[in-house]
Amino acid sequence: MSVERRRAPRADERLLLAMTDGTSTFQAETQNLSISGAYCTLDRFLPPMTKLDVQFELPNGSQPMHVRCTGVVVRVEPVVANVERPRYHVAIFFTELSERGRAAIDQFVRDHLSVT
Repeated sequence: MSVERRRAPRADERLLLAMTDGTSTFQAETQNLSISGAYCTLDRFLPPMTKLDVQFELPNGSQPMHVRCTGVVVRVEPVVANVERPRYHVAIFFTELSERGRAAIDQFVRDHLSVT
């Protein structure tokens, strides 16, 4: 049995992330999200410790909440599903997140945890 090391609760939700690594812009889809980071799927390899600018919207009724933060890649796992179309599971740790963004993510996670 593995020991849970996460300090923040996570919502298993699919959200689209727009990211840039300083040279290119690309998108990823989250598998889960917390105030400390996101676990997502990418169609490109990003080395661990890659710094990223991240933007996404949290659904919030008729007024989605726009979140912008910075993060760093802390884990990369190849997905062996299709050799011709590589995919990677990537864990991103948020290094800079405004209090407003942190509060919005926290509320989003709490709302989605109470539904399940």
